[in-house]
Amino acid sequence: MKRLILIAALSLAGALSARAAAPSRQEVLQAIEVMEKNVGGSAASEAAKTIVIYAQVSDDVMVDIGPDQLPWIEEKWPLAKEEARTRQSILMAAFVAGNIKSQIKNDKAEDDTYSGWIFAIDTYHRLQSRGPFVSPAIEALSKLQQQGKLLQHAREVHANQDQQDQSDATPRPLARLRAWSASPA
Repeated sequence: MKRLILIAALSLAGALSARAAAPSRQEVLQAIEVMEKNVGGSAASEAAKTIVIYAQVSDDVMVDIGPDQLPWIEEKWPLAKEEARTRQSILMAAFVAGNIKSQIKNDKAEDDTYSGWIFAIDTYHRLQSRGPFVSPAIEALSKLQQQGKLLQHAREVHANQDQQDQSDATPRPLARLRAWSASPA
């Protein structure tokens, strides 16, 4: 499970590393706007790259990524392998976009899982209109949102992550990505 998330994050990051310079705050806000308007095509793909690079290199934001934040990464969808990978990447970028947009707006470099989920849920529904598929994890998050319980769930995930981080003395390979552990099998 941990390997799948790491592979997804690293493959997206690897594809992004060819970019010459780190994007500016204005460029990332423009990229987020592109994703808000359209989740398909090359413009959305380029926007996703800009967003993830910014999250990795900017000191203005911090995004926690792990199975608690991206529960859909571990799901198997009945889609062609490449289509499933594309949708996973778009949803991960959407989570990052929502998360960092909130941080930029509030001028506070503090993970905002809730805002990331809101953007990912919206993106999920827009992706479904391009071709139906079901993500049980995002459906569950959407249900929590409809019940008014999503913010509390995000707070619980954040508190659990903080508790895990305090007990985990291993060094983290990526400065802005908090470490995660796979649940026991």
